[in-house]
Amino acid sequence: MIVPALLGAGVAAALAGAPAASAATAPSGKVSAAAKHTKSASCASPKGSKINISWGDGNVSTTVYYNNHCSQKRAIWLDFRRSNGSYFSKCFVAPAKTKSHKKIGNSMPYQVSILSKGSC
Repeated sequence: MIVPALLGAGVAAALAGAPAASAATAPSGKVSAAAKHTKSASCASPKGSKINISWGDGNVSTTVYYNNHCSQKRAIWLDFRRSNGSYFSKCFVAPAKTKSHKKIGNSMPYQVSILSKGSC
């Protein structure tokens, strides 16, 4: 009689765990993670080094994270489109040999470019 009792306890434990597992996997609304984008460009010097940037699709602002391994400053250009269909751009400079970020008060750029020169 020990075997059926253990089997019954195992089934009861499995059934008790089932609702918790399905609740954990159920959708919890329309909140989703912002898409992350990355881009890099080669440095003029030192050879083999790069500037790396990343940004997400924020709904209010865009924060661009950069790690510039180059010996020269690099400009990062972002193009945005307003809800009325007009376009505008924002640009900032990433200093040489610097890792940091820049928050821009507009969301979801449709194009991001790393310029070969260090000015906007």
